[in-house]
Amino acid sequence: MTICIASPYSFEGSVIKFEELFKWCLENGFDQVVLSDTTFSGVVKFLQTATIYKVKGIVGLRVGIDTYIAKDTNDLKKMFSVYNDYGKTPELVEFLKHNFESISQPPIYYLPGQEDYFKALVEYFGKAPEGVSLVTDFKGFELKVRGEFRYDLKSTQTLHYEKSKDVLLELLENEKEYYDRLKHEIELVKKFGFEGYFYTIKRIVDLARENNIEVGPGRGSAVGSLLAYRLGITKVNPMEFGLLFERFLNEGRRDYPDIDLDVEDIQRQRLISILREEFANVYNISAFATMPEKVLNEYGPLSDYLSDIPVQRTTHAAGVIISTTPMNLPLAPGTETVEWDMKDLEKLGYVKFDILGLKTLTILKYIKEEAKRLWNFSVGSKNGELDDLYEMIPEFEKTGEGKKTYKYISVGFTDNIFQLDSFIGKQVVRDLKPSKFEELVLAISLNRPGPIKAGVTREIRQLKLKKELKFKVPQLSDTYGFPIYQEQVMKIAMDLAGLTSVQADELRKAIAKKDVSKVREIYETLTNKLVEIYGSEGKELARVILSLGEYAFNKSHAVAYAHITYLMAYFKINYPKLFYDVYLKYDTTILPTAVYNLQALGFTIRPPKVNIGSLPAQSNRKAEEKTYVMPLYVVPGISPEKAEILQNQTFNSFEEFVEKSGFSLSTIEALIKIGTFDEIFGSRRKAIQKLRSLKSGINPEVVKIGSKLFGKVIQKEEIKVEDDWERTQMEYDILKIALTPPTKIENLLAPFSLAYALQLPFGIHVAVRAGFGTDGKSVFKAHIPDGEYTLIYPNTYELGKLKIDYVLDEEPLKSEISKTTAGNGYERIVLPNGEIIQNARPLKNSFRTLFVRS
Repeated sequence: MTICIASPYSFEGSVIKFEELFKWCLENGFDQVVLSDTTFSGVVKFLQTATIYKVKGIVGLRVGIDTYIAKDTNDLKKMFSVYNDYGKTPELVEFLKHNFESISQPPIYYLPGQEDYFKALVEYFGKAPEGVSLVTDFKGFELKVRGEFRYDLKSTQTLHYEKSKDVLLELLENEKEYYDRLKHEIELVKKFGFEGYFYTIKRIVDLARENNIEVGPGRGSAVGSLLAYRLGITKVNPMEFGLLFERFLNEGRRDYPDIDLDVEDIQRQRLISILREEFANVYNISAFATMPEKVLNEYGPLSDYLSDIPVQRTTHAAGVIISTTPMNLPLAPGTETVEWDMKDLEKLGYVKFDILGLKTLTILKYIKEEAKRLWNFSVGSKNGELDDLYEMIPEFEKTGEGKKTYKYISVGFTDNIFQLDSFIGKQVVRDLKPSKFEELVLAISLNRPGPIKAGVTREIRQLKLKKELKFKVPQLSDTYGFPIYQEQVMKIAMDLAGLTSVQADELRKAIAKKDVSKVREIYETLTNKLVEIYGSEGKELARVILSLGEYAFNKSHAVAYAHITYLMAYFKINYPKLFYDVYLKYDTTILPTAVYNLQALGFTIRPPKVNIGSLPAQSNRKAEEKTYVMPLYVVPGISPEKAEILQNQTFNSFEEFVEKSGFSLSTIEALIKIGTFDEIFGSRRKAIQKLRSLKSGINPEVVKIGSKLFGKVIQKEEIKVEDDWERTQMEYDILKIALTPPTKIENLLAPFSLAYALQLPFGIHVAVRAGFGTDGKSVFKAHIPDGEYTLIYPNTYELGKLKIDYVLDEEPLKSEISKTTAGNGYERIVLPNGEIIQNARPLKNSFRTLFVRS
């Protein structure tokens, strides 16, 4: 007997899970199941589960009340084609009617006992499906359509090949430095037939660069491949960092390796379009979203079952399928997206390519372009170009600017720095104090809750201070004798225990999954060898390696990303105006962070400027260097393109600006409120009145003259200059950050901006007025009554100007003590032995901040 079902992949309310369905079929004597969905999204999962349970799965496509049946592979592929061509249109129905047999059997949407789940999902969708078979009285039916009902959906994808020459062989012939390593890699790639994969990736990268689309230095374990580097896929030489090819590809691997690409986010879609022109067959991949957790929780005891039911088809953020020949795959109507997800495609043998859009690359690309224009680095570059910037990092490091970069990173000045801008990132760098590139790689690898929780960063800090190694094992020399990288585990297993690369990789995977039961023998071999060489220390090392699942990291990935991190930090710390001008162009949500970080660097922040009247006389150059004028595009409604046009325009008067700028009333009013025209008007209220009179066409001067002529007495409207706190509110309403302090205060403690930038609990003297706090320079929201307070950042207040003690639980390094210029004994460090350092604050983790009432 046959039953007809709708699956959740029609997104109508079905709660039938395929495994449960086929178990139920076997128990109830059904040997055939027709999938009656309105999409093809569930087809692969349906057929594969049917095969496991030895029940015949029959694919149908439901349009209206009819389900059209695909009798075999050819039928199904023909159905895919017409579905792709016509979508859900009347033409589709006509074609299906003339080419496929159909049934009018209403499908079931739930199995016995699942009605409550079905009702809940229908409630979630807000609409019940039409024509639902009730499972309670449904006995199955005899399918009149006759067919083989076997479907072969295996991959028909073909990858790009260089037909005219053997590029890999050519590379090997030209290799001078690392011939044996490259030969080994090429042999393995050829053995597995992965050449097409490498050629396709290379072509993607080449096309991106030919079209001025920024590609990252590399991502994931592929950075460990010398072949990828020599082909130009990655920009990091793995030999310089001791990276392991076997972490990426070894004899034990049977599926395709992963070479993921990072590209600038705003150009990703353009790159996909370029790839379509090149390969013709390029499709996005589907992903399926489940019910949001917040909504799910409303369904109480039903939530567990409903949690993995798909409720929406979305598009995978990075994955695409590329082929040099056509592939017959079902596409979501009106899109270039295959209706199957990544797992389905991989099971069928399709190879996906992950192209990820990375905002940081967009920002870094345009910082580089600006730097080319304003070239004033203290290091040179080949031909004055910046294309080889990643390779220039060793040169940067030797300069004063390079050393300054590490100094600032080491105190946690890492807001808006790729990979290190979280609170945890700041804690890690303050413990590790990176002063060279390898230590920056280590910091990125440890920037996760696991290592912090396990006390790894604290332990490495102590090892570094004492110039000691935890384990005196050569493979751990670059991490202070502490096993951190997955590659280190593999090298120890291969070099010391004599294990093969396959066994070493199996051990790595088992440790990552925190389950070594399947590789117990391999782990015991490793343990015995370590004990034989290092005695009890070796046994302890084996135990530590076993616990690495919490924090072991892929060094190849960390090395590649450290290149981006370093450059972002270099520009932020040495060229902060350039850095934030570019960053804010692509992300204005970071404006408050930008303001506080620039203030922490000693900058005075000014509102955006427009050129009205003759240019002012040259101001103090030194003051100008420490002034940051906000770009116009931080104001809602002003695009970077429009801002650039305005920057090159001069208006004779405010009136001409209103008339010719092309801005709406609300945008000009926003500029007034943030202080752009303060030098012209003095009062923002007056400027707003002037703007409104210009827009309404009523001239106050004409009204005044008219009143004199006709003897009318009109009350003169006095425009009061707004208070500072009113300006603060105006600025905050527009920018979500204010520049005008709402009141005055002398702060004898730490600047608010420094506490914010470092995320450290510094003491700050602040005044609060009308819901805003200030230390005299920075402004922030403060929901407490007006008055003067001492604040321990971020939100502990005490009335009055109090003194502050910073109580340390360990001796600080000299570099961790910041002597203050304000003096007056308002803040001091209390050392573990009770000694006092007056007029100082700590730049480290783990200290207590106390109010001192004298």
